Amino acid sequence: MPLTAEQTGPTVRDVADHLDHVRAVAGPQSVGLSGTYDAGTAHPLELGDASCYPRLIAELLRRGWEESDVALLTWGNVQRVLREAAFAARAAQLRRQPSTATIAELDA
Repeated sequence: MPLTAEQTGPTVRDVADHLDHVRAVAGPQSVGLSGTYDAGTAHPLELGDASCYPRLIAELLRRGWEESDVALLTWGNVQRVLREAAFAARAAQLRRQPSTATIAELDA
Protein backbone atom coordinates (compact mmCIF):
# COMPACT_ATOMS: atom_id res chain seq x y z
CA MET A 1 0.00 0.00 0.00
CA PRO A 2 1.50 3.35 -0.98
CA LEU A 3 1.76 5.85 1.83
CA THR A 4 0.71 8.98 -0.01
CA ALA A 5 -1.61 11.57 1.51
CA GLU A 6 -3.66 11.55 -1.69
CA GLN A 7 -4.43 7.84 -1.37
CA THR A 8 -4.62 7.36 2.39
CA GLY A 9 -5.27 10.78 3.95
CA PRO A 10 -3.12 13.39 5.66
CA THR A 11 -2.64 11.81 9.12
CA VAL A 12 -1.32 8.61 10.67
CA ARG A 13 -4.87 7.89 11.84
CA ASP A 14 -6.10 8.14 8.24
CA VAL A 15 -3.39 5.74 7.11
CA ALA A 16 -4.32 3.34 9.91
CA ASP A 17 -8.00 3.59 8.87
CA HIS A 18 -6.97 2.69 5.33
CA LEU A 19 -4.87 -0.25 6.54
CA ASP A 20 -7.75 -1.44 8.75
CA HIS A 21 -9.99 -1.47 5.68
CA VAL A 22 -7.48 -3.29 3.44
CA ARG A 23 -6.83 -5.88 6.14
CA ALA A 24 -10.58 -6.40 6.65
CA VAL A 25 -11.23 -6.83 2.92
CA ALA A 26 -8.15 -8.74 1.78
CA GLY A 27 -6.77 -10.25 4.98
CA PRO A 28 -3.53 -9.57 6.84
CA GLN A 29 -1.54 -11.78 4.45
CA SER A 30 -2.39 -9.40 1.56
CA VAL A 31 -1.14 -6.00 2.70
CA GLY A 32 2.33 -4.48 2.83
CA LEU A 33 3.81 -1.00 3.03
CA SER A 34 5.27 0.94 0.14
CA GLY A 35 6.55 4.33 1.19
CA THR A 36 7.06 5.61 -2.38
CA TYR A 37 9.23 8.35 -0.90
CA ASP A 38 11.00 8.94 -4.22
CA ALA A 39 7.78 9.49 -6.22
CA GLY A 40 7.49 13.23 -5.56
CA THR A 41 4.07 12.92 -3.93
CA ALA A 42 2.88 14.37 -0.65
CA HIS A 43 2.99 12.04 2.35
CA PRO A 44 0.88 12.06 5.48
CA LEU A 45 2.06 14.73 7.89
CA GLU A 46 3.51 12.37 10.47
CA LEU A 47 5.00 9.92 7.94
CA GLY A 48 7.56 12.00 6.08
CA ASP A 49 9.96 9.07 5.72
CA ALA A 50 10.45 5.49 6.85
CA SER A 51 11.94 6.60 10.17
CA CYS A 52 8.39 7.63 11.12
CA TYR A 53 6.95 4.10 10.74
CA PRO A 54 7.01 3.54 14.53
CA ARG A 55 4.21 6.14 14.77
CA LEU A 56 2.09 4.07 12.40
CA ILE A 57 2.95 0.79 14.11
CA ALA A 58 2.06 2.29 17.51
CA GLU A 59 -1.31 3.41 16.14
CA LEU A 60 -2.04 -0.05 14.70
CA LEU A 61 -1.11 -1.76 17.98
CA ARG A 62 -3.28 0.74 19.87
CA ARG A 63 -6.16 -0.34 17.60
CA GLY A 64 -5.64 -3.96 18.56
CA TRP A 65 -3.59 -5.28 15.65
CA GLU A 66 -1.82 -8.51 16.59
CA GLU A 67 1.97 -8.35 16.47
CA SER A 68 1.89 -11.16 13.91
CA ASP A 69 -0.27 -9.01 11.58
CA VAL A 70 2.09 -6.05 12.04
CA ALA A 71 5.01 -8.36 11.19
CA LEU A 72 3.24 -9.37 7.97
CA LEU A 73 2.53 -5.74 7.11
CA THR A 74 6.05 -4.49 7.68
CA TRP A 75 8.11 -7.28 6.15
CA GLY A 76 6.55 -10.73 6.22
CA ASN A 77 4.33 -10.35 3.17
CA VAL A 78 7.05 -8.73 1.07
CA GLN A 79 9.47 -11.48 2.08
CA ARG A 80 6.93 -14.17 1.14
CA VAL A 81 6.24 -12.59 -2.27
CA LEU A 82 9.96 -12.31 -3.04
CA ARG A 83 10.50 -15.93 -2.01
CA GLU A 84 7.58 -17.08 -4.21
CA ALA A 85 8.85 -15.03 -7.16
CA ALA A 86 12.31 -16.59 -6.83
CA PHE A 87 10.72 -20.06 -6.74
CA ALA A 88 8.64 -19.28 -9.85
CA ALA A 89 11.73 -18.00 -11.67
CA ARG A 90 13.70 -21.16 -10.84
CA ALA A 91 10.77 -23.33 -11.98
CA ALA A 92 10.55 -21.43 -15.28
CA GLN A 93 14.29 -21.87 -15.85
CA LEU A 94 13.91 -25.62 -15.41
CA ARG A 95 11.07 -25.77 -17.95
CA ARG A 96 13.02 -24.16 -20.78
CA GLN A 97 16.34 -22.56 -21.59
CA PRO A 98 16.62 -18.76 -21.54
CA SER A 99 15.83 -17.03 -24.81
CA THR A 100 18.76 -15.98 -26.97
CA ALA A 101 16.61 -13.68 -29.14
CA THR A 102 17.83 -10.12 -29.61
CA ILE A 103 15.76 -6.98 -29.95
CA ALA A 104 16.94 -6.64 -33.56
CA GLU A 105 15.62 -10.12 -34.34
CA LEU A 106 12.28 -9.35 -32.72
CA ASP A 107 11.88 -6.10 -34.69
CA ALA A 108 12.51 -7.84 -38.01
